[in-house]
Amino acid sequence: MTSPSTGSGRLGTMTTEAIEPVDRPPFFAEEPEALSKLVKLVDPGLEFVSDLHPDASSCRTLLVTEAGQKYILKVRQVSRNNWDDTYFHFEIDALRRVDEMHLTGVTHMLRHYLDDNYEAILKTFAEGTPCNRLDWQSLQFNPEFIAKLDALYMKLHLAGIAKIHFMPRKVVIGDDGELTLVDLSTCIVEKEYGIHRFAQEMLEDSRFINRLERRSRRHARAATA
Repeated sequence: MTSPSTGSGRLGTMTTEAIEPVDRPPFFAEEPEALSKLVKLVDPGLEFVSDLHPDASSCRTLLVTEAGQKYILKVRQVSRNNWDDTYFHFEIDALRRVDEMHLTGVTHMLRHYLDDNYEAILKTFAEGTPCNRLDWQSLQFNPEFIAKLDALYMKLHLAGIAKIHFMPRKVVIGDDGELTLVDLSTCIVEKEYGIHRFAQEMLEDSRFINRLERRSRRHARAATA
């Protein structure tokens, strides 16, 4: 079953596409052959490259290619687990707002797939290095990094997106030093969840940035004492 959509279903047009019913591999299999088969179930035009988050408990986040270009494919099993369902759709709502507002510094959704067994989204891939693969202990005290993170949070807040819930693996630093948020699975959109909850979550985001700034200043004073 395919939800109403427009466009051809190729990259660059946000669509919802049905997944063809065929033999399905174990969802949390680790073998590349099984993951490749899972990718083909979602979209035969995609090629599996690697598992980006092998420790995930509710969905698969896979690096894939199409026509030589890299993308992120995030897949979940359709189930009665409302917790998994909620967080997956938090991200879909946030990604739709990102697309509406033409935001930079954030991954974009290109396709949405759905059938009775799987739901998936295809997202743009950010070239660079996730913060968890860098020296995070030093990076969290770096004033330049914190200023860029603060600017990214502000951009999202002004677009009506909050509850970013920073984790180092969610932010990629490009070769040019710019940041890209690649996971919006905790985010909420103001028009979907109401101004009161949005304001609360925005305040929590701001408190996190303020804590980083205070720790950075204390670290700098201690280093020069």
